This record gives sequence, C-alpha cells and structure tokens, in this order.
Amino acid sequence: MQYLGPFVLCLGLVLDLVPLAPTEGALAASRNLAEETGRIEVNAMEYPWSAIGRVNAGGRGHCTGFLVGERAVLTAAHCLYDMREQRWRGATELHFVAGYQRDTYTLHSPVASYARGAGFKPGPASGTASALHDWAVLTLARPIGRHAGWIGLGQASKDLISKVGRGQARILQAGYRQGWTHIMSVSFNCKILGQFGKGRGLAHACDVAKGDSGSPLLALAGGKLRVIGLHVLDMQTKQGHVAGALSAALFRPGTGREEAVSALRRAGSDWGGGRPPKSGSPAASAPVKTIEDLLSELGLLDPRRGGPDTTRRRAAIEAFQADAGLPVTGEPSLTLLGHLISARE
Repeated sequence: MQYLGPFVLCLGLVLDLVPLAPTEGALAASRNLAEETGRIEVNAMEYPWSAIGRVNAGGRGHCTGFLVGERAVLTAAHCLYDMREQRWRGATELHFVAGYQRDTYTLHSPVASYARGAGFKPGPASGTASALHDWAVLTLARPIGRHAGWIGLGQASKDLISKVGRGQARILQAGYRQGWTHIMSVSFNCKILGQFGKGRGLAHACDVAKGDSGSPLLALAGGKLRVIGLHVLDMQTKQGHVAGALSAALFRPGTGREEAVSALRRAGSDWGGGRPPKSGSPAASAPVKTIEDLLSELGLLDPRRGGPDTTRRRAAIEAFQADAGLPVTGEPSLTLLGHLISARE
C-alpha cells in the first residue's frame, strides 16, 4: 500500500460525541441520508451487525463500538472523555447497546471497566501521533457477546488489498452516524487509501461522520469477516479529505503493541476468532434483511409483495447463484453477501 506521508489535521478529530437526537428527527433524516451517503439501513439484530453497537456515554451522546469477545468491546478512546468537564468518564457512566434499532434493543450491558491507550491526549489539536493511541477496550458486566456474536480481528495485508483490487474482497464500515443515530447503517463503498504512522494507521475512504468514531473497518473475503481497523479521525491531506482508522494489527500478539494486546486479553478476548450468535439467541446468525434488500436492488425480489417470505427469498437467492455461476444453496450467508455487494456495482 502507498504510504501517504504525514497528515495535516483539519480539527476533524471527532472528539465530541454525537448528541442524542429525538427519534422523529432521526427517522426523518434516514430517508435523505440513504441518498446522500450511499449507506443502507440494516437489521441490527442480524449477525454480523448485531455485534456492532452504541457506546452510550453518561446520557450525553454516543459513539460506535463492536464486540470482539463475550464481554470485550473495542471503541475509540476519545469517546470516553468528557470535553465539557475535562475528565475521563468512569466505567459506571458507560453502557454498551448491541442490536439497537429505532429505540428498540434487547442486548445491552453496563461497562464494568475499561483500558485505553496511554499515549492518547484528548483535544482537537492532539495530532496524529496521539490519534495512533486512540483506542479503548471495554469489559462488559454481562457476556452479551454470546447472544449478539462477535467479530474477529484481522490484518490489512498485501494479499487482502490485492484481493480487494481484484474484486475478491470487500471493505465495509458500519455504525450509528450523526443524523442517523437510531439506525445502524452500512457503507459498502469503502477503500483503503494507504497507511500512516508506520503502518499503525489506515487511511480509508468510507463515508463517515460523527457517531461513527469507534466503528469497525471490516474486510469481507471468502465468506469470512474480520475487523481490520478502528475508525478514529477525519483528516485533510494533500490528496484531499480522508478518514483514519487504527490498524487492528495493534492487537496482534507478538507484533502488535503489548499495551493493546494485554488490554484485549484481560477483557477475555484475543486476536482472530469471531463467532455468530449461539443457537436460540434473539439475534439471527445471518444478515437476512441486508441480503433481501440487495436482491431487491437487483430486481430479483419484489419488496411490494409484502413482508419476509422464505420461499420467495430462497428462489431469489437460487436465481442469483445460478446466474453468477455459484453453488446453488438458496441460503443466506456472508459469502452470498459478498457476491451481492459486488453485483450491485
């Protein structure tokens, strides 16, 4: 990947949380944001989206976070800092909500404790050197990852980037962005632009906004989904506006930062892994609604015919798989999601 050189911050470090907005305002805004951003609404109670949630901070606002274990959540450190009172929030002020959609949720837990990058200095002028430490690992009081599932960590390797270039892998981002704060939305049009901070940071072109801080940069390849980055800042460079994420490789044992590796381990998680919700959980194990929406975009499933219909969905999936030369299973899966995302371009 290209090294982009030092970044010039545009004070877009997203250090302030998104204010909690009224539900009606969020619902009205959602109709426009789909057209303006290209992001689509997904069902937050379907894996992998169920593993992504809101980090609610002291009733004043939120960021995005994501489960990487039964009790472990990754988010941006700056989400835990109270800019008004100029102090770090205590764990008792934080709450993680998974599967949140339009004021409805069933999977949530208080935060029991957290660890953060010691080198991060809060404030809009802290610079990229500080931003490279902008991570936090939350340990939840309850193991909601058993029911929401969690996503494994991976690396933005040269092989992965090559697969993205050949259309064999996709880069996604999901979160609760400003203006759409009560709806989980996903961007399928992400690109990795390069590295900064000697490989510890990834410059990306996802359409992000406030509220997306702490959200995962995801790689979908061969039916496997991995977090390759943690979104932390917006930047202005000589090449134009780009967004910045911490590389998930910071948490990799042996080659990552020991501080980050140890924090993840203490929270009961480790590198790699990933697991869908267990059987009988309220969260579904596959992104059915997302797949149905993409099939509708392709004209293979008519949304005007009413609600979910397993028979119609299976027939639409089989038709798509047959036309694309794929094994015909009729079943929704992450592998199918990847092919549908490619087909919509």
